[in-house]
Amino acid sequence: MTTLRERLKESRKRAGKTQAEVAEAVKMSQPAYQALESGKNQKSSYLPQIAQFLGVDIIWLQTGEDKILPVTTKQTRDEVYITPVEFRTDYDKKNTVKIPVHKNVKAACGDGIANFLEEVTGYVDIDPDFLKMVGIKSKPEKLRIIYSADYSMWPTVLPDSPLFVDITPIDTSNMINGDVYVFLHNSFLRMKRVFISYGDEKTVRLQSDNPDKNKYPDEIITKEQLNELSFVGRLESALVKP
Repeated sequence: MTTLRERLKESRKRAGKTQAEVAEAVKMSQPAYQALESGKNQKSSYLPQIAQFLGVDIIWLQTGEDKILPVTTKQTRDEVYITPVEFRTDYDKKNTVKIPVHKNVKAACGDGIANFLEEVTGYVDIDPDFLKMVGIKSKPEKLRIIYSADYSMWPTVLPDSPLFVDITPIDTSNMINGDVYVFLHNSFLRMKRVFISYGDEKTVRLQSDNPDKNKYPDEIITKEQLNELSFVGRLESALVKP
């Protein structure tokens, strides 16, 4: 069985990330991450965030079991193990919450699609315990379901995956570094992972998770340009619908 340091290094290289990028994304110091990847440290409270950022299963990362690896540019969708989520309709709806669905709204992870939350096409009844199970902490009344449009956020998001978006107004001075946000830009609805540098220049990096940076390059904008974006909300969770 592989060691934690081997799994970390393998996952990071497959995702096309540097040690510095991983440390910045999960808000830990680079020496602390290096200690994990070198084998000096065997445990860390940051492992769930690291697993999410690198697109691997947390159980596999911690133990080596149930191996789910990030997608490389040579892999196809059928070669990647993904657990599908089935939307059931045969359960007791008394204790469920209704989440508005915008079936016609697709947030492109790359260049974008000209549409917006213009109309609700339906509602899905969801057990609040299910929302907690998939890591959603937002209030149900603040959630909307839209859909993704392309592969630039692979393996975090697949095309046509339902996206739970928290539409609470975004304060650009208090954004969560490394989270995925949905925003309008030049009349296009887009979705990117946002990293804010608080150095002298205060730049902002809009990142696609796909490791193929030739096809999906990161974008660098200024803090002033960030304020010009019209944010729709923050991605809470992305599911794979069979």
